[in-house]
Amino acid sequence: MNMIIRLLHTIRQVLAGKQLVNNENKFRIMCIATAGIHLVFCVVMGLLGADFLCYYNVVIVLLYCFLGFVAAGKGAFRLILVLLYLEVEFHAIAATFLLGWNWEFMLYTLSLLPAAFYLPNSLSNRGKHLRYSAILSAFATLCYFAVSVLIPRFQPYYDTSAYPGLRGFIRYYNIVLAFFLQLVFSFLFALENRYMENLLRKENIELGIEANLDPLTKIRNRRSMSRRLEEEMERMNRENELFCVVMVDIDDFKRINDTCGHDAGDYVLTGIAEILAEELRENDLCCRWGGEEFLLLVHGLRDDAFSVAERIRKRVNEREFQILDDRSIHVSITLGIAEARKEIILRELIAEADRKMYYGKNHGKNQVVA
Repeated sequence: MNMIIRLLHTIRQVLAGKQLVNNENKFRIMCIATAGIHLVFCVVMGLLGADFLCYYNVVIVLLYCFLGFVAAGKGAFRLILVLLYLEVEFHAIAATFLLGWNWEFMLYTLSLLPAAFYLPNSLSNRGKHLRYSAILSAFATLCYFAVSVLIPRFQPYYDTSAYPGLRGFIRYYNIVLAFFLQLVFSFLFALENRYMENLLRKENIELGIEANLDPLTKIRNRRSMSRRLEEEMERMNRENELFCVVMVDIDDFKRINDTCGHDAGDYVLTGIAEILAEELRENDLCCRWGGEEFLLLVHGLRDDAFSVAERIRKRVNEREFQILDDRSIHVSITLGIAEARKEIILRELIAEADRKMYYGKNHGKNQVVA
């Protein structure tokens, strides 16, 4: 029961483009299915008295079982691919010359065309798949046209006129299978393309997120915050939505790096970034502006920004940063607040918050200057 549930889950994932069928299972299923097709040919050819085709299909059934259960498990996918193409072409040509064109064995040659582009593309060496696809498809096309030109000059070797039912069965069996195989390979190719598109979309989203985050603190970086601040300035001028920027600097950060090491400095930076993210309101934002400086975007008036900034300052001041197993340090920050106004540009707004922050550092540190 668990195996069936896992199988159904895998099928759903593949159909949704979230998972690929691995090459081992893909080639194993293909070999076993082809062995089953040849087993039918083996029985029918025995009933028709076509001894050569009967014995040939017995050998081929055994060959595909070996390829499916042994070669696929060892990763010999390119060998399986080449043998598959050669065998299908040989069988189609031999059966056509021995039984006649109307048995539709040459349709299998046409069904190999979509497989020529799908199967090599599934192998690990993707850089060469177009070359293999071109060779295989050209080979299949050449075989089809060569047989169509030569077959009128030959009479069928086996007389099957006494078996019209079997001939009709094999004819429609070949037609249905040939078109079904084209459909299967085209469908698998479409599923693989969907998977690659989903993978590319996911990677683009992840890259976009990473491009907007500071790699150490995992909060926004300067570029991302600058874009958002420009949007907020436009929104303020358009809708009169007021906001403030708060410049945050860690007091005596150089001394922390010099006395405790850069790992301790990184730990302090990430710890303060966590506090900023926790204490900001839902619509407010924070970023690492550079070095030991952070910049906050706080919506509302200066009093609102002051309340948020003071709460953050107290949280930082109260926290013990455990830099070693037996050593912890206390850290303080100084914050400067600037309120956005319609007559000010963004660069001047940030510079104003920066000046107020430095005023606080020069007058005692560990304070909020509004």
